[in-house]
Amino acid sequence: MAVMEFRDSESSTRRTVRWIREWGWFAALLFVPRVPNRFSLVYDRIVTAPNSLGEESLFLNLGYWEDGTQDFDQAGAALARLVATEARIGSGDVVVDVGCGLGDQDFLWAKEFGPKRITGVNISAKQIEISTARAAEFGLSDVVAYVHGSANDLPQSDASATKVTALESALHFPSRPRFFDEAFRVLEPGGRLVTADVVPLADEHVPSEVKRSRTKRILVHRIFTTARKNNTNAEEYRRALVTAGFENVRVYSIRDHVYPQYTEYVSRRFELPEMRRINPLIRRFFGRKGASFWAPWLDYIVAVADKPQIEGSPQ
Repeated sequence: MAVMEFRDSESSTRRTVRWIREWGWFAALLFVPRVPNRFSLVYDRIVTAPNSLGEESLFLNLGYWEDGTQDFDQAGAALARLVATEARIGSGDVVVDVGCGLGDQDFLWAKEFGPKRITGVNISAKQIEISTARAAEFGLSDVVAYVHGSANDLPQSDASATKVTALESALHFPSRPRFFDEAFRVLEPGGRLVTADVVPLADEHVPSEVKRSRTKRILVHRIFTTARKNNTNAEEYRRALVTAGFENVRVYSIRDHVYPQYTEYVSRRFELPEMRRINPLIRRFFGRKGASFWAPWLDYIVAVADKPQIEGSPQ
């Protein structure tokens, strides 16, 4: 997928000016009280195409680094395929992709899994604009569309979707339990919810050499789970899905196929000249040193849950 049209060529002066604006927006986050508004600012103004890691994609996730995965584009696509496979996306499916980023997973699903329709829901107006333009460029506008909305108040009607997904986005939602309720509402009976998500690692799995620093733990959790209602580990996540009414709930960790490989890759990639387009603060936070600070405290999970069938309905 060509992405250069979404990355304006910049002179060094323009790049520096952009960085200064982004640093100002980082500082402004301290004064934005509500979580949806805060992350709308992040993705409208800071985590934009010039700050993405991909070479041929605009994936904004950490990726699923299977054996043989060579780069960020492949890892992002592998994570998208994992979510689609767990969701059993196929022909006839109506998919609601919540927190859809810049659309790469939707385009991949449309081409490789053949659903009837995908609707991306996003709190970021800028990302909707870019995703809609990309869908048109790829000739997918008849299958993939984007709408503005909150995960905690989805703009879909009751029982209107067969699948709901959230690929590395639910950590930004104001409340995962509220999102689970909304996903349950918009799914038809027998529909499936699948998330790929960053959550706090249960204390017993945190390495002993870092566990002693309670201050670091609190800071990492606040950065990655800004809303207090999202500060849930994998087991609490499972219980919240059951409470929302889902059945056949599975929650499993893939952190060993995410953080180590991602860290190794970006530590090399950030040394390349073309990566100077990325804001230095982002490079520092998501580079090797930054990841060594936050990764030991975090799990990376995939959650799969089904809305029960109506008794007597066909399976």
